[in-house]
Amino acid sequence: MAIKKIKITMGKLEKSFREDKKFFSNLDKGIIKKHTPTINFENFDIYKKILTPKRLELLKFIKSKKPKTIKALSIEINRDFKNVYDDVKLLESVGLIELKKSDLGLVPVTIYDEIEMNIRIPLEVVSN
Repeated sequence: MAIKKIKITMGKLEKSFREDKKFFSNLDKGIIKKHTPTINFENFDIYKKILTPKRLELLKFIKSKKPKTIKALSIEINRDFKNVYDDVKLLESVGLIELKKSDLGLVPVTIYDEIEMNIRIPLEVVSN
């Protein structure tokens, strides 16, 4: 089975929109190129707020242990349910996991097997 990857980048949103527009334009023309789904953060501060160590830990745990519900996940990792629920909903909103309905509740499921990070941090100081 092929590994499903997602790429995480950091940069101006305009560049990300141009790349997406080019991909879909080619698709409309029948040109199909391999495309890795991408999540773009506009800056490093946003990246740090979204992909915290605890959220990355959640992703790994969901992938490896496949919890039956968000409640079961919170119990297994010994974290407060509300905090886990909020983190899971955020990971869903950025497209890193899906929530599937079951008789027991919402089941968090990872979409990807691997995250490729491509983050450039300029070292020059920008003056206003």
